[in-house]
Amino acid sequence: MNVLKKIGLLISFFALSYFTFCQNQAKADSLRGLIEKGELEGEKELRVYYWLSSYSSSPEDVLNYANELLKLAETAENLEYKLKAYTNIGIAHRLMGDLDEALEYQFKCAKEAIGKEEFIPFMAEVYSEISTCYTQNGDSENALLYGAKTIQLLRGTSRKQELALTLLNFGYDYYLVGEYDSAMAYYNEAEPILEEIDMQVGLAYIIGNRALVYWKKGNAEKAKKDIMLAIEMLKPIGDTYGMADYYNQLSNILIEENAYNQAIEYALKSYDFATSEELKEQARDASKSLYLSYTAIGEFEKALNFQTQYHSLKDSIQNLETTQRLANLRTEFEVGRKQVEVDRLIEQKKSNQIIMIVGGILLVLFICLIIIIYSFLKTKNRLNRKLEEQKNSLQLLNSTKDKFFSIISHDLRGPVNTLSGLVTVSKIYMNEGTKEQTMDMIDKMEHSIGRLTKLLDNLLTWALQQRGHFPHMPEPLSIRFLLDDMTDMFQEMSQSKNIKLDYDLKGDFQLYVDRNTASTILRNLINNAIKFTPNDGHVQIIAEADHDKKIGVIKVIDNGVGMSEEKLQHLFKLNENNSTKGTSGETGLGLGLQLVYDFVKLNKGKVEVESEESKGTKFIITLPLSPE
Repeated sequence: MNVLKKIGLLISFFALSYFTFCQNQAKADSLRGLIEKGELEGEKELRVYYWLSSYSSSPEDVLNYANELLKLAETAENLEYKLKAYTNIGIAHRLMGDLDEALEYQFKCAKEAIGKEEFIPFMAEVYSEISTCYTQNGDSENALLYGAKTIQLLRGTSRKQELALTLLNFGYDYYLVGEYDSAMAYYNEAEPILEEIDMQVGLAYIIGNRALVYWKKGNAEKAKKDIMLAIEMLKPIGDTYGMADYYNQLSNILIEENAYNQAIEYALKSYDFATSEELKEQARDASKSLYLSYTAIGEFEKALNFQTQYHSLKDSIQNLETTQRLANLRTEFEVGRKQVEVDRLIEQKKSNQIIMIVGGILLVLFICLIIIIYSFLKTKNRLNRKLEEQKNSLQLLNSTKDKFFSIISHDLRGPVNTLSGLVTVSKIYMNEGTKEQTMDMIDKMEHSIGRLTKLLDNLLTWALQQRGHFPHMPEPLSIRFLLDDMTDMFQEMSQSKNIKLDYDLKGDFQLYVDRNTASTILRNLINNAIKFTPNDGHVQIIAEADHDKKIGVIKVIDNGVGMSEEKLQHLFKLNENNSTKGTSGETGLGLGLQLVYDFVKLNKGKVEVESEESKGTKFIITLPLSPE
């Protein structure tokens, strides 16, 4: 017993083909009767011979009818039935153990069908049969390769029967290489399809093949029970191929259990089926089981006889020469298939080149048309935008002009009238010879002219800035120098109102600004602060640098009259109403803050205002620091 286990058991492999499920001797006999009547011709005759070669249970009959079909198809030049004849001839040779002949016909079929779109579904059958041949020759690698090709072709079709059979075969290929879980997965996928199409013979093979997996996983009792069930399901159909194989599988399980007499009983049944139907593969496997069983019970003469038969059948089915020939057939087919693909790609490339050339010309014309239309529309839009911008600019200039003249008439009229009155009074004092009073009038005239000059300077500066002609040349500028210059300039004006004017500098630093516009900004802010601060008030300038943000912050703070919220909202807009008299009746054009806003922006800075009526105003200016 232990000796037998060391020798090991040869498990005969079992693979399904489409032919297996077509076997139906009753139908074959009925079709034979039609041929004997001699009334068939044309495609009907081809069809009858095809089904005869498919339904017959004897491999010899299959071969004879398939050869006759091939002759008729070649005479009629019918490629479809010629390919079907090749397939069935190959199946017959496989069943008779001639695997090299079987594969030769299958690859011959594939070569003629490859590249023809109408035969793509048929190629699934051919690939499946090629896979089966490799399985029987023990070449699981190629069997799995062509099985995968078959499934790939069938998954996208409605051919449920063919897909189910291929899944069944593919599962068996995985069983042979010991991947039992993968085998079960494919059996499980095939089962519901077979149930849906009510294919009992397919379900019988599902049960039988699963039983083999149960056996390998250690559940021999369930395996024996299910194999017997599969055999009982195959008996009414007369499927000798499947019954022969399953009887032998049952024999192998019994050998493993040391039940040699029972093993011999089932192996002899398998052997009888195989020899009566000339099934070399099954005869070989049954001979192996009988040889092992008779050896185990000591009947060495019978054991020697079956051992001799086993080796003879094995050599006729599978040898190195056959294996090499099968490999060569596959190589020839793959090379031929690649050449067909290359030829098809060359033709396709030529067609694509013509299409691409024509398409390219049309595309170029279309692009040119699009460019012309786009250029026209772009030019039109650009002109429209330019006209709209010019229109808006003219409207703005016209509006600014109106405001400008309104401000001039309002703010310049006061100083001019004052000056005129002073001139008249001066003449009177001069005629009366009052020198002291005359000099006082001259001082007032000088002060009025000074204020008028400042108004005109602001007016000119604003006009230049509005036209975009104001020079702007940023340079490093010391904040201390700028503040000293401004406080000196307004010292007399602040003293006339007894206002304290000073600055608090938290460390000297360099601004990067235009000198003239920076001076204009501070000049107008300080002037306004003094203008709107009552006598005995205080105007303070605070300056500090924020080196992290790279900005200088300047605050001009007064404790003057302040501004309302409404006035703050329109503070930096040119408006006649923005011109307000100071606490001592000082006048202005209302341009000062407009210049402050524009020049701060020109120097890439920001201006903010905080104010409260009767409490004062704070202007906060930020300007960029000079890079070190």
